[in-house]
Amino acid sequence: MTFYTKFIVTLALVFAVGVHILSAQTTSHKDSLINFDWKFYIGDNAAAKEKLFDDKKWQTVHLPHDGSIAGGFDTVSGTRQNGFRPRHIGWYRKMLFVPASAKGNIISLEFEGVYRAAEVWVNGMHLIKHLNGYTGFTLDVTKYVIPGQNNLIAVRYDNTYKQSSRWYTGEGIYRNVWLHLRNPLHIHENGTYITTPFVGDGIAKVSVQTEVSNTANSAITATLKTVILSPGGKEVQSMLSTVPLRAQETYKFQQYTTIQNPEIWDVLKPNLYVVRSYLSVGSNQTDGYNSRFGIRTIDFTPEQGFLLNGRKVFLNGVNIHHDLGPLGAAAFDKGYKRRLLGLKKMGVNAIRLAHNPYTKSVLDMCDEMGLLVFNEAFDKWSSEYYGPGEDFKKHWQPDLGWFIKRDRNHPSVFIWSVGNEVAVKQEYKDSAFVLQLNKMVEFAHQADPSRKVTSGLYPSRDEDSPAPMAFHMDVMSDNYMSRFYKRDHPKFPQLIFIESEMTTDNGGENFFNYDHSYACGQFYWGGTDYIGESFKWPSKGWNGLIDWCDFWKPITYYIQSLYSDEPMVKVAVFDASASESRVWNDVFMNTIKMSDSWNWKPGQKLTLYTFTTGDEVELFVNNKSVGVKYMKDFPKHKISWEVNYEPGTIKAVARKNGIQIATDEAKTTGKAERIVLQTDSAHFNANGLDLAYVTVTVVDKDGLVVPEANNSINFKLSGEATLAGVANNDRMSDEHFVANHRKVNDGKCLVVLRSTRKSGKVKLTASAAGLEDASLSLTAK
Repeated sequence: MTFYTKFIVTLALVFAVGVHILSAQTTSHKDSLINFDWKFYIGDNAAAKEKLFDDKKWQTVHLPHDGSIAGGFDTVSGTRQNGFRPRHIGWYRKMLFVPASAKGNIISLEFEGVYRAAEVWVNGMHLIKHLNGYTGFTLDVTKYVIPGQNNLIAVRYDNTYKQSSRWYTGEGIYRNVWLHLRNPLHIHENGTYITTPFVGDGIAKVSVQTEVSNTANSAITATLKTVILSPGGKEVQSMLSTVPLRAQETYKFQQYTTIQNPEIWDVLKPNLYVVRSYLSVGSNQTDGYNSRFGIRTIDFTPEQGFLLNGRKVFLNGVNIHHDLGPLGAAAFDKGYKRRLLGLKKMGVNAIRLAHNPYTKSVLDMCDEMGLLVFNEAFDKWSSEYYGPGEDFKKHWQPDLGWFIKRDRNHPSVFIWSVGNEVAVKQEYKDSAFVLQLNKMVEFAHQADPSRKVTSGLYPSRDEDSPAPMAFHMDVMSDNYMSRFYKRDHPKFPQLIFIESEMTTDNGGENFFNYDHSYACGQFYWGGTDYIGESFKWPSKGWNGLIDWCDFWKPITYYIQSLYSDEPMVKVAVFDASASESRVWNDVFMNTIKMSDSWNWKPGQKLTLYTFTTGDEVELFVNNKSVGVKYMKDFPKHKISWEVNYEPGTIKAVARKNGIQIATDEAKTTGKAERIVLQTDSAHFNANGLDLAYVTVTVVDKDGLVVPEANNSINFKLSGEATLAGVANNDRMSDEHFVANHRKVNDGKCLVVLRSTRKSGKVKLTASAAGLEDASLSLTAK
């Protein structure tokens, strides 16, 4: 599992009746994941909060869990905004045994995310109603649980508000839940704040602020030892501070040190340091905490745009939403890692997490992969995250504070965004938006002075100048407005430009529509297909660069040719009959449909594109050269060809400086003969949280994928795994995401398996009428 910013000095994860039981040590904090064996019910029943309520007929589920992703689509409670998925009120219940040894500790429950309007009861006592489904919350339950006994946790959510976000949110407890034990003298959750106020001349100055609470009823003298470990795990610095603390006092330790010859965090080499914080009274250690950070500098200038470690880095970015296709919003680390690795392979170096706080492991992964993060707290400044009748102005400050405090140590985070498209055309000159922005920018600067603050603008401008808000943020991020940069740059020379959303109009050619020398970069909308924000039924989602199975499209390779330096070439056929144009929110979008199939009508005239990082391409049809074309003749890096189709083979050969660097070919296929199963991980962890992704293809006698195949594949699973989701790349499909069958589209579909908590063999068998069966064996351990 991805590294979490918690140093677990002593952690016992003993599985018993599906619950992690904590060891009986009171000198250090302990964290236990309590994701398993929750009872789940769709519907409302006020009695469910009571300990004696009978939930035997409820479904047993394991977190993370999306309560909306299973079953059919719904055009009544669902809308195009949420991909026509149903909206529910639902309940979760769990009996949690808290050991007797926990007595004397601070006992708390952490919910990383519940969508939405989460209410929590412990042993029948109502503790909270948390409205924002994207922010986490931690409850001190010390007074409400009984150590040595089973304790009831009951959670109710309400996702029936149809204006809740403009995309698919999922619902229920879709992120992790933790049980924490803390000594009365402890370090706060997210209580370390690490900055590097100076980096240069072979040194880095490091500031470490540590928030500590003494919740005991007596004064003590606390000692904090802070150790810094290098990316290789070697101790490079140690600091010691001792402070007397009154009863019930919270104190912020401030420590400074210098690291010689620091190893820099960069997109090219994401070096990560670790701060280990040890808290003690005398010789007794009471708490420990781990916090990762990176040593790097970030800067913005109107002349160069974004600077990382003193050099210009153009942001080759994409926007993503938080659903994982057939898994819905359930926040699986393996699913996010697969997605981020695919985007990085495409050449992406920056991700805009639109438009809400993501699960914290995503930030950890971006730190590790060297992906820069445009970290966004809100969409519109409205009631959408909070519910009908709720004023955004009442809620934004605690949520923004939580967001920044949780994410401030991540070196991948290069900017904070406090909103997106908050003003529309008729509102953008309203001074109230400027006043609100000023409050949020000032708050963010106080919470973290080390980063700039922005808010995505669209369509709030006129022809002559950007919106008034643009002049009150540190960096101007705008959506679909790069065509104005040439005019705005000389007229307003202090402005710094980021294209926070760029359309994939004409396959992404807008990459060439502005001067990159002074712009920070761009973020295509969207990086992947996602559920929701569809144009209308029967579409279930938005069209991105990579589909929601994480399969690449021909357009993916075009963006790779723009974003990446890796040797590559791709040949694709332009399919004019399937392309479409529309105006959406005043943005013209011409969606170019391309295919990598070589199955067409004999003699048919075809328009082909080749995408490459080379400087020339030679095209061959059945080993006969069609000619050589040069990138210099195609300013938008999309080499076009006109050929008459011949069955056989189409092949592209890319060269750079006369040397072959890559080839790509497509072949005419025969009729569908059999099924092939391929997995990304033949071995996966028997921890109940790991996933195995299985690609299902229908192939001909030569093993070539048959793009016209649309067979319905049936799946049979045995062993220590469950079938978590199925999908293909057809956003129009009405098939269920949770099922034991799925049609292939473009000759393929996807199956996602989830491990149980037992080691053993797993076997997946796929069958379809008229095709040879296939089976795949995996091992969970």
